[in-house]
Amino acid sequence: MAGGPLLPSSVYLNAASGSLYPYFYVPATNTNSAGALEGIGVVASLTSSTSPYSAVLQFNMPETIPTGTAKLRSLAMANATSGTAKYTPYDGVTSAGSNIGATTLTSATQQSVTWSSADVLMETKSNLNSSPSANQILTTRIDFNSTGAFSLAAASVWQFSVVWE
Repeated sequence: MAGGPLLPSSVYLNAASGSLYPYFYVPATNTNSAGALEGIGVVASLTSSTSPYSAVLQFNMPETIPTGTAKLRSLAMANATSGTAKYTPYDGVTSAGSNIGATTLTSATQQSVTWSSADVLMETKSNLNSSPSANQILTTRIDFNSTGAFSLAAASVWQFSVVWE
């Protein structure tokens, strides 16, 4: 049985030097007045002075883990018709009674999201390196990379979840 999405129970953005922030994105075309998406805001045109810009998310795993491959899913929106955003996810799991700050995080492949239409939900999925067990905490660190052709010149919003497929 596939499962998810499971949204993060904790989001930490303070290490991102103000380039990442809590954000509600409302599309320019919002005829139903219900298009707002809450997530992690990323400033336009990241600079390399303090790259990477990191968001830390913790996901509390359920009592019953769905079957399938655990994946990190991202949804992103921006008022842009061109540009590319790049991020690298890292993940690891921690059990209760252990130090979450000492958990080893393993890098996944850098993800690239390219815009061609404004206000369209952009989806990416990447396999997690970890195989979380019941009641563990999955920690993900998302490094938004200003190097490697980050050319999105508009502010964007990002919502991450865990799914099993």
